[in-house]
Amino acid sequence: MSPPRLHPPLDPVLQLLLLLARLELDDAQSQAARALCQRITDWARVTHEARQRFILPVVYRHLRLLEAEGLSQDQWRDMKRDCLAVIQHNLFMSAAQRQLRDELLVPLGIPHLFFKGPSLAARYYDDPGLRFCRDIDVLVSPEQLVGLLQAAVDRGYTPYMPKGLGRDPGGLAFAANVHRVVSLLSPQGAPIEIHQQIDGSRMLYATGALLDDAEQHTLDGTPMAVMPTAELFVYACLHHTRHHWSHLHWLMDIDAIQRHASFDPEAVKACAMRRRLGTTLEASLELYRVLSTPGPWDEATISRNGRDLLGACLTALQGGWEEEMALRKTRMSKDFAFAWQASRRHRLHGRMQGILKFLLPTYADYHRWPLPRRWQWVYRLSRPIRKTYSRITTGRRRP
Repeated sequence: MSPPRLHPPLDPVLQLLLLLARLELDDAQSQAARALCQRITDWARVTHEARQRFILPVVYRHLRLLEAEGLSQDQWRDMKRDCLAVIQHNLFMSAAQRQLRDELLVPLGIPHLFFKGPSLAARYYDDPGLRFCRDIDVLVSPEQLVGLLQAAVDRGYTPYMPKGLGRDPGGLAFAANVHRVVSLLSPQGAPIEIHQQIDGSRMLYATGALLDDAEQHTLDGTPMAVMPTAELFVYACLHHTRHHWSHLHWLMDIDAIQRHASFDPEAVKACAMRRRLGTTLEASLELYRVLSTPGPWDEATISRNGRDLLGACLTALQGGWEEEMALRKTRMSKDFAFAWQASRRHRLHGRMQGILKFLLPTYADYHRWPLPRRWQWVYRLSRPIRKTYSRITTGRRRP
C-alpha cells in the first residue's frame, strides 16, 4: 500500500511554477506545461507567485517560448516590466560584488571566496539575469574579518546585522568574535553577508582549506574567487535542504549547475562522500528528478529521504513565509534539517549546540551593556542568569 500523501494537492499555478523552475524544458515537460496553462485563469497570481519564489524571469521566458495562451497584452506587459525590474536589480548586485572585490578585498590582500548569488548566476546560467540575487555572500578567514569590517565602514558601508550593530571598532570586533556571519549594506544599499564559516557546526568545512582551493573564474572581465563546481553543488544541496527547498530559484540552481560543462557527476559524488553528505546529495537529486514532472507523484516509488524533502518543499511552497519559519523550528541542528542527514557525532554536536546557545553571548549582550575587551568574560556569566529571568518573566506575562 502506498504511504499517505504528504501534502494537499497542488493547484495548477504551483504545478506550473515547479515545472518551469529549470533553464530548459524537454518535449514532455513542454507538453505538460501547455496543459497546465490551459487550466489557469488567474495569470496575475502566476506573476505574483513567480516573483515571490524568485523565478519570474525564467517563467516569463518559458511562457513566451511556449506561446502560452490566456494572457492578455496587458498581462504580458506587466510580467515583462516586473522581469526587467529583477534584471536591473541583478545588475545592481553584480556591480556591488565587483565594487567589494576591487575596493576592499583585493587592495587589502584578503583571501576570499564568493559563493551563491551573482557569482553563481554569472558562471552557470546562460543568462545571469534569470537568477534573482537577494544578497552577496563572501567567505573570509576569521583573522581577516575585523580588519575588513573596519575598512568597509571607513569606505561608507553600513553594518546592519546582527541587529543594533554600529560603527564603533569595539562593537565590530565583538560581533566578529561571536557571530559567524556579519552583514553590511554597500554605500549604494546592496546587502552583503560576510561569512567566516559556511556551516553552523564548524565540523563540515574548514575555511582555510576552502579559501586555498578556490578557483579563479572571470566574470564580466573580472577574475573572481569561487568554489570548484563539485564543491559548490554539494554545498548547494546542503544549504537548500537546510532551508527545506523553500525557494524555487534553488531548484533552478541545481538544474543550471548540472547543465554546465564543468559538472562531473562522479566528482560531485566523491566530494559528497568526503564531506559525509552523501545522503543529502542523493535526496536532493531525487527531489530534482521528482519535480521534473508535474505530478501527482507516486510516493511509493520515492525513498523515505526523498519523501521528507518533497513534503517539506511543498509544505513551504503552499504555506508561504509562516510555514517556512515553522519548518525551521523543526531542524535538528544548524546544518541539518533531518536526522538522516547527520552522523551520530553530528547529532550529538547539534544537541550540544542547542544547550550552548543558551549560554554563549551574542552581540545583543554587548549592545545592551558595552564592556571593554578585558571585561567581556562577564557576558558568559551574566547571560544564563538574564536568559532565565527573561523566560520566567515572559511566561508570567502570558495570559
